[in-house]
Amino acid sequence: WLHIQDFEVEAAVAAGLIDAESTIARRAVGVERAALRAADRVSSISPAMVAKLIEKGVAPEDIYEFRNWANIDNIVPLSGPSPYRDEWGIGHRKVALYSGNIANKQGIEIVVDAARLLADRDDLVFAVCGNGPNRANLERQASGLRNIQFHDLQPKERLSDLLGLASVHLLPQIAGAADLLLPSKLTNMLASGKPTVATAAPGTGLAQEVEGAGIVTPPGDGGAFAAAIEQVLDSADLAASLGARAREKAVETWERSKILSAFEERLVALAKV
Repeated sequence: WLHIQDFEVEAAVAAGLIDAESTIARRAVGVERAALRAADRVSSISPAMVAKLIEKGVAPEDIYEFRNWANIDNIVPLSGPSPYRDEWGIGHRKVALYSGNIANKQGIEIVVDAARLLADRDDLVFAVCGNGPNRANLERQASGLRNIQFHDLQPKERLSDLLGLASVHLLPQIAGAADLLLPSKLTNMLASGKPTVATAAPGTGLAQEVEGAGIVTPPGDGGAFAAAIEQVLDSADLAASLGARAREKAVETWERSKILSAFEERLVALAKV
């Protein structure tokens, strides 16, 4: 049984980390192809990634959709203000939150673009929480902006408070990567009951996952990203409806016990063959 969390080779090419015609890329593709041929069953984490496996020649009957899950018992909509508001000096301002790894494949520079475009809003702060190889570069790009904060990765036991800090979650992704991976952070973002603004092309797997729970804008378009953030922040009714649907999607689609029970049933069925 081979499980695919990300299509790493194609994601690396999409992010510009390696050249598709390079020796390392060709060898990596060869290793991937051999692994797929050798497996009796192959799973991945979203319908779009399952479709990608079929494109790669895996028989549909040998594929299983095995999703990541949300910690819906531990990540819950907050009944009051997040304690991070006082700890980080945010006060009553609205928060556009990015939380997670800060790497090249996210296209996270668009967060700085949006902060710059919305710098005249005194009621809004951007919070970037996490670590990774692209953080120093991102902080340099944000130099001089007073409406953006950077914080280190927070303890797991405080994740609900952190995600509950958001007025709106930010989920940037580079063009071409939407069906090659599905950010695992999305599951708990939805569970927090807060709306999301993501970047993805229409019809992609990421766009479909966010549908109804947020707004999707074109990758790389900082103006559209900033406008969507304002749209959510300036309409309490829209934010509430998107947030409520986000929580519903987390419970319906990403609940841990449902996912693992279905997986166990599949394993039992295979053992009887």
